[in-house]
Amino acid sequence: AEAISWLRITFDLPANTDLEDLGPLQDDLRIQRGREFWELGLYNEARLEFESLRTDVSQSAADSFRLANYMRNLGLYRPAIFAARQVLELAGMESHADSLHAPAYFDHIRYGTYYSDLVEPIATANDFHPLFIYSVMRQESLFEGFVLSTAGARGLMQVIPATGITIANLHGYPVAYIDSDLYRPIISIKFGTWYLASNRTLFDGDIYATLAAYNGGPGNAIEWQALSKGDPDLLLESIRFSETREYIKSIYETYAIYKSIYGDTR
Repeated sequence: AEAISWLRITFDLPANTDLEDLGPLQDDLRIQRGREFWELGLYNEARLEFESLRTDVSQSAADSFRLANYMRNLGLYRPAIFAARQVLELAGMESHADSLHAPAYFDHIRYGTYYSDLVEPIATANDFHPLFIYSVMRQESLFEGFVLSTAGARGLMQVIPATGITIANLHGYPVAYIDSDLYRPIISIKFGTWYLASNRTLFDGDIYATLAAYNGGPGNAIEWQALSKGDPDLLLESIRFSETREYIKSIYETYAIYKSIYGDTR
């Protein structure tokens, strides 16, 4: 309700503008096709329909807001995040610092605690702050469980099949494991968190090295940690892959944002 009121005032919308459902977007064929694809489990096809519509309404705060809510409720979180960001950008709030002046609802979409029924117990069981796991998941997939990377990594935590097989054999879970199980949220979150925990043990609790191993491989991270001699700043400088350096920085920035939104209660 606060977000709707803010939207009306900020964009001078007519008093009778309905922002609580899809409104005129309901009749768009892309909504209809996207919903049918989604219900059939054709997730990539559904995303393409919704993303086409999101791009077309990028200059409409009202329609972007409607679409963000619809896709969030549907469980298609990545486009929902982008649609919510469109609203803030149209309001001239492009940075996180700017968005603090908007209703908190927008940050709750953009930095959501999605899959909390899975993340909270799995993170706690592995001695991670749940907000840290959300930060890693957001960086890896923007909460899109069916995503496949160019390197073959799959699912919410972007575990590659070879690592998945190793983890499944080590834990004896799940029974009759196959590579496509990595698209199942419970498997992806368990495997990703277990892999983080195993790397944290390997690197004596060094979280920078743990993240470096998750992104750039344990062999490389061992070399980078040795060069850094326990200095986290030097570890970042020792990492040869710019992607891995930016990966670590991005997760820590996201983690800080999560804590600013939800509080560091653990």
